[in-house]
Amino acid sequence: MGLACANIRLLTLTARKADLEYGISIDSMEKMALSREMNELTREYNSKLSAKNICYYNNGHYNKINYNYLMGNTGMAMQIMQNNALVKENYDMILTDYRGMVVLSDSYANAIKAVCGNDIMDSSGRGGTFSQENIAEIIASFVAGYDADDIRNGIESCGYTTTTHNTMSGETTGTSSGDAADGINAHLQNLIDFYYPIFQAAASNGWTTEYNTSIANNEDYVSDALTSGTFQLFGVNNYGQYDEGTSLNYFVTSGCLESKSDADARKELEAWYEQEKAIITDKETMIDMEITDFSTELESVKTMIESIKSFIDDACQSVFDWGQG
Repeated sequence: MGLACANIRLLTLTARKADLEYGISIDSMEKMALSREMNELTREYNSKLSAKNICYYNNGHYNKINYNYLMGNTGMAMQIMQNNALVKENYDMILTDYRGMVVLSDSYANAIKAVCGNDIMDSSGRGGTFSQENIAEIIASFVAGYDADDIRNGIESCGYTTTTHNTMSGETTGTSSGDAADGINAHLQNLIDFYYPIFQAAASNGWTTEYNTSIANNEDYVSDALTSGTFQLFGVNNYGQYDEGTSLNYFVTSGCLESKSDADARKELEAWYEQEKAIITDKETMIDMEITDFSTELESVKTMIESIKSFIDDACQSVFDWGQG
């Protein structure tokens, strides 16, 4: 009876030994996965640490770039007319994607569709070129106080050269049209100066709304897209064509923008890295503790197995010796 119980005990311990060895194997693989996770975290941290932010200059400070600064929106029309809007100093600086299509907000796209028809935009949110004769009507669709004829007459009267203002030096080059001598209302001038280059570029080069969700959900999207090349900046001339030699570097050199690393963002990034690293370290510590527990129990089980095997061998040998007597 003792020998049968010993064999049952041996089978139970052997099964437990296999379970412990399997557990140690799984924990070892999880540690390897955590090691890869730590390597990926470090790579992402170093990548973000070396990344630059695109900022614009205003009132003595560099501010995080955003779509409204570069392109505005239809709701800013009243502020623009009153000359109170926080808008770019260089009005012919246009945001495009890597294909040269002008990046337009949904409100801008709706204004174009209201005038040119829904068929002008495809299912991907991309719009084709259209006649520049439609620009006055498009702008009038979201501007209060002026109709299409007012805006058209203003455009035809000014033949303007967009003002280029170096916000670092304070110097202004070029002459903005629409002053009293030209007979153009100052409010109307502000509207034309800001909105006309945007829609003129869209009319000549096509436009897209496919990035709007990303822009809305990520305040850093425009800056990141400019540094990665997904977005580009161009200066647009009086024909709606892109001027050669204008680019992100051109506008950085002119003082309208700056590519810089932000100290506060760096501190936030370091805090994020330390937090994520601590989570991985805690997971690794728990796995190490479990491996230690498994290993300790495994050694105990091995010792018990060897003891029972020895007992069984001795029992079998004694029976054999008794039979020989």
